[in-house]
Amino acid sequence: MPTQPAVQPGVLALHVPPDAVAREVEPPFRNADEASAGVHDKAERHQDGAGHQASPGAATEGGAAAVIPRTGAETIFGSYEITLEGRVLHGNVALKEHHIVERDGDCFLLRVADMAATPVAPALARLLASWSPSPGTLVPDGLMQALRGARLVAEEASHEAPTPLKAAAAKDAEPNEDQPAPGAVASITIFLAQSCNLACSYCYGQAGTYGGSGLMSAGTARAAVDWLLANSGSASKVHVGFFGGEPLLNLPVLKEVVAYAKERSAACGKEVGFGITTNATLVDEQVAAYIAAERIEPLVSCDGPAEVHDRQRPFADGRGSHAAVTAGAARLREAFPGLPARAALCDGADPFAVRRGLEEAGFARCSLTLASPVLLEDAAAPEDPAAREAATARMLAYRRAEVAELFRAIVSRTLDSERFSEALSRLAGLATGEKRHATCGVGRGMRAVAVDGGIYPCHRFVGLEEARMGELGSYRSEGLNDYHRAAVENLPECRTCWARYFCGGGCFYENLARTGDMHRPDPLFCAEQRAVTEDLIAGWCALDEEGKAYVRERIAQADRDLDQRP
Repeated sequence: MPTQPAVQPGVLALHVPPDAVAREVEPPFRNADEASAGVHDKAERHQDGAGHQASPGAATEGGAAAVIPRTGAETIFGSYEITLEGRVLHGNVALKEHHIVERDGDCFLLRVADMAATPVAPALARLLASWSPSPGTLVPDGLMQALRGARLVAEEASHEAPTPLKAAAAKDAEPNEDQPAPGAVASITIFLAQSCNLACSYCYGQAGTYGGSGLMSAGTARAAVDWLLANSGSASKVHVGFFGGEPLLNLPVLKEVVAYAKERSAACGKEVGFGITTNATLVDEQVAAYIAAERIEPLVSCDGPAEVHDRQRPFADGRGSHAAVTAGAARLREAFPGLPARAALCDGADPFAVRRGLEEAGFARCSLTLASPVLLEDAAAPEDPAAREAATARMLAYRRAEVAELFRAIVSRTLDSERFSEALSRLAGLATGEKRHATCGVGRGMRAVAVDGGIYPCHRFVGLEEARMGELGSYRSEGLNDYHRAAVENLPECRTCWARYFCGGGCFYENLARTGDMHRPDPLFCAEQRAVTEDLIAGWCALDEEGKAYVRERIAQADRDLDQRP
């Protein structure tokens, strides 16, 4: 007759079926010290009473596993502890969601919800990569202590963790610090011109027209500012960006709307900041002086060295524009030493060569992306899948090299926050524990206003009538909408991905263009994000405490610098 296990005093007393003992997982370690030190190099196969392998985690391309916490009996009744013939066993054990990263024989553990990564003994890592306790499993005490030491046991449910909806609402009004009510809009992008003086080969905006044409009137621009202030709620800071086409084609209205926004914002007790995305070809001394005087933060579109840039971004008459772009950028750089550039890659462009070209032109901050697919009708031919895969492979190699360079700069204490702004922003999640519930404020804390006064979730969607949210004269942003509800925890392809809080689910425009669903990211993008994130995890875990403190201080300083900008 089987011995009835005795329940330890002070723990939850649940009936344990006699045959549950037969489903006990044999311990891979003799004690917790061995588990922590990784003495056992061979993780044994663990089987249930029927001889089947117990609850493997979801395998990833690297052979590791991302384990998703269960929501069955073990979370309803809690874990329990029993003794059997002198052995302490634990039942109903649930593990926190986690991911294992392996690099050159070293293993690292990411606790997904905690945004925390630590080294882990290889033997425990191998076990976690292929096993997760099922409700009927009894876990030996040595293994239990190793799991607790890794902070993997989900013993207590958090009653304070924000729901996906609340988390998205809290981020709703970026870039503000005071977190106004859900529905508030703190940033708009005004399309001063839906026309352009360049003829970029890859333009997703239909040669800068975005399905329309012309210049925005001063009346519409003023109405856009009024709409922002009326819909900004309690936000103490608002932001107005200028976009196109080429916004400097409409310089008189730019000047008028800046003056108007400053006046109206002051009357409402709010601060206003400005930005402009420009090709810089129209930036002469007078324009540069005006942008500097008004502190309109510029972002220059430049595709790297002349041979690449002139092929991809010629003037409308076919002449190369690189010389004009770099000359205009040089004028802006006198007032903005950290002038950033954004480059689009297409037609086999090498990201390393593009980066070198941008740095040689004097740009301190460089953002490189693959050219976006086109959704506007008749704007471009469909992407070639093979070319897209090759481009993604090149970009992945670039991203990984950038991460390696970032950690070399950290170790040598020579980290330039401007130079490594993109890579550092990816590392910030591990350094601060902050999660990205969305990639940006699309449709939540930001909007875009077209030349005709139409309102869109962001500048990427302008011209797509199915994305149009309303008109300046009638549309109000009130409460939560579908964009708020599309937090990464709610996206079908993302909610079980271990890397979701690092990428936020991807750009909704890119998702729509590549998969036909703004809520479903492209698998190639996902693979790139996971690979780069694994490099970040391994690099972070290799830092000593002084190195981690150094990173946190550099991030904090970058945030302070950003807060001081108008």
